[in-house]
Amino acid sequence: MKTIGLLTSGGDAPGMNACIAAAVEAAEKHGIRVRGIIGGFRGLLEANSIPIGTELAGLARRGGSFLGTSRNGNLEKELAKQGIASAMSRCGVDGLVVLGGGGSLGAAARIAADGTPVVGIPCTIDNDIHGTDYCLGFDSAVNKALRAADEILDTAESLSERIFMIETLGGKTGHIAVAAAYAAGADAVFVHEIQPDIESAARKIKTKMDAGGTHGLVVLCENLGTAEIAAKLEAIAGRRVRITILGHTQRGGNPTYLDRALAREFGELAVEMLLSSDYGKMVAYKDGKVTAVSLSEAASKTKELDIAKYRAVNGN
Repeated sequence: MKTIGLLTSGGDAPGMNACIAAAVEAAEKHGIRVRGIIGGFRGLLEANSIPIGTELAGLARRGGSFLGTSRNGNLEKELAKQGIASAMSRCGVDGLVVLGGGGSLGAAARIAADGTPVVGIPCTIDNDIHGTDYCLGFDSAVNKALRAADEILDTAESLSERIFMIETLGGKTGHIAVAAAYAAGADAVFVHEIQPDIESAARKIKTKMDAGGTHGLVVLCENLGTAEIAAKLEAIAGRRVRITILGHTQRGGNPTYLDRALAREFGELAVEMLLSSDYGKMVAYKDGKVTAVSLSEAASKTKELDIAKYRAVNGN
């Protein structure tokens, strides 16, 4: 293998640039060239790639992906028509490292099934990839939510008699919401995986505040109907509800230490796997160690919610 191609696909995540920089450094130590594929799988389809080297190391501290990214849509079908080997040849690469979330790694798994030299790296703030305890970007996203909670609680404890709701990203999974709620000491957390018990949460908060508590704090995942839930909480608890929607602030910004450190380890291992012909796998973090699992296993299902933390917050 003489040239490795790196592409980022799907939603961007803090730590992607750090991972790219680490992979480039590891490849250059072995005398291997690296090309960055612009705009995810679309760049592979359109043979849009550039040579990249260790001069990009300074980008490691930045969020997002300097290579750009795209949603897959029909790109996989178009690649299949063109032929993945042909697309890689046109980009001038012999092997691929795909950084992305569930959809992107699923595409990588299907490409790898034909024997194409592909290694995946889990990069999604949602942290919902099966087979790994941790995905790049999750720690940065949770810390954004925690920072917001801390700042909100400053005012909540000063001017009492309000309930605060923080809406996180996470798509259809509640990993961010549960982690943030657990760490912030929230009164309730609502997620897609479990039917929200709004009435119980409202009565719990009302009881606490009737006894002298200054505030209530609820964390919930996006796309659950935040305004409707707020109205129900307000009606039952008898307190004003204030909503903070974090939105895409959780995607941007500098990655945390954990995201940078694991990005380095993930990128280095991905290159080693390609060079040792250990294809068709995804770099993973399991039981405190950086390891690898098959891409087909990673793409087989979505990671389950941490029920213990969910129950610790909601008390059920």
